[in-house]
Amino acid sequence: MAFHRNAEGFLSPDSTIADRYAFVRSHAGLSKKDFAESLGIHPVVSGDIELGKRDPSRDVLVRLAKIYGVDINWLLTGNPAARNFGAGEEISTASVRLLDQQVAAGYGIEVEDNAASTEIAVPEFLIAPRRPENIRALTTRGDSMTGIGLFDGDVVLFAPKEKEGDGVFVISIENRLLVKRIQFDHAGHCVKIISENPRYETFSVSGEGLLSFNVGGRVIGWLHRC
Repeated sequence: MAFHRNAEGFLSPDSTIADRYAFVRSHAGLSKKDFAESLGIHPVVSGDIELGKRDPSRDVLVRLAKIYGVDINWLLTGNPAARNFGAGEEISTASVRLLDQQVAAGYGIEVEDNAASTEIAVPEFLIAPRRPENIRALTTRGDSMTGIGLFDGDVVLFAPKEKEGDGVFVISIENRLLVKRIQFDHAGHCVKIISENPRYETFSVSGEGLLSFNVGGRVIGWLHRC
């Protein structure tokens, strides 16, 4: 398993918010346009943050934390205690279980019962402040989530104990394992299933369909294969 890393690989101790923001984008392996789209902001706004012309808004900080597992204290202060990113230092890693099955970011794939697993090393900052034993990983197949920078063959990291609220989750519907954005409509007693690719239509699960709907855990980040 190879992990994508930006060209520089490390940040200097005197890095700025703009430097750290750019590091997150580069580490995710995304273009400036795709990174901006994943955060729900205009590319010009994202570019200004990366150039140090403006600071990220509160909403952007929240999305960086939720989507990419970024420690906000590190992003804003560069505190090396939060991120072992000193000059010449390797990024600290943690061991996470990669389940031996695939999750569809497109059409569904049947769930494999009692899937075997292997241990993989992931950057600690992608899962912090969560403990590695509380994180699971799956390999994605499909292209329905490319709008947030999740591509075919990526390894998605998710927290099985985090199942509340709207957001991007690993879910199962009628024994199909999927990664999708979900929105709960409590008034309508249904769940909206959203893809991040216009090729795929949004659909809802309601009524008896909810009996076969389960949330497997919140997606907290992903890794691109080199």
